[in-house]
Amino acid sequence: MAGEFRVDPDALRRFARTSTERAERLRAIRAELGAHQLSASAFGKLPEADETGRDYVERSEAAIENAGAAGDTMDRIAEYTEGMAAAYERADEATGQSMRAISAGLGG
Repeated sequence: MAGEFRVDPDALRRFARTSTERAERLRAIRAELGAHQLSASAFGKLPEADETGRDYVERSEAAIENAGAAGDTMDRIAEYTEGMAAAYERADEATGQSMRAISAGLGG
């Protein structure tokens, strides 16, 4: 016999809200990173400085892109979690209706 399994739709909705909040924070981080770019010459005049500057630009662009992608992922998590909460509520309601119909059919 399987163990008891319970889902709290309100807990799922709270998690969805925190996912939305995380998405907003990630977008704020992305905007902040994008607003503070160093120039390629910021690393000096030595030959190695050019390579360091290119590496910085590449990594900072990747960080900006990744923060945006993470924000989008958090939004999808929030959307799907909210949908999951609603689906559990619909399933519980359908089960309740079935039980009431069975009970009514048995004269209860």
